[in-house]
Amino acid sequence: IDPSNLTFWEHFDHMGAPDKTHETGVFLQQTRFMLLDERGEELWFAPMVTNNWLKDGMVVAVAHAPTRYGQTGYRIESHVNQGFIEATIDPPSRSRPSAIVIRLRHPQGLCMKAVTVNGKPWRQFDTRREIVRIPAPRGKIAVRASY
Repeated sequence: IDPSNLTFWEHFDHMGAPDKTHETGVFLQQTRFMLLDERGEELWFAPMVTNNWLKDGMVVAVAHAPTRYGQTGYRIESHVNQGFIEATIDPPSRSRPSAIVIRLRHPQGLCMKAVTVNGKPWRQFDTRREIVRIPAPRGKIAVRASY
């Protein structure tokens, strides 16, 4: 990384051209895929967030993220020492995806035992894929996964 402007060099040892916009763009796109992704008609939250980011007390948050459905955001708070991970989701308001899917990865690889959405028991979760699927979302969503 060039410390003067925080851009990436194409080659090691500062050889080659600095400030290559395509490399910076790829880095930013990969970061977006980690935090938020459109897959078909579904909007995925935290699809590639590492389980190391969800150790007890850690927070992953995204605000005002642009998508083809409009701006959106979420906040994931880990309380794994107490047996749960919570997420709040602000779905986009311009149009609705067919579903919102959020991935909640336990740092020790434990499987979800139960999920609530807006305080009600929820069955649309996949323990193997570590995801919760919420079809046709409306309004703010609160998800709690218990382990």
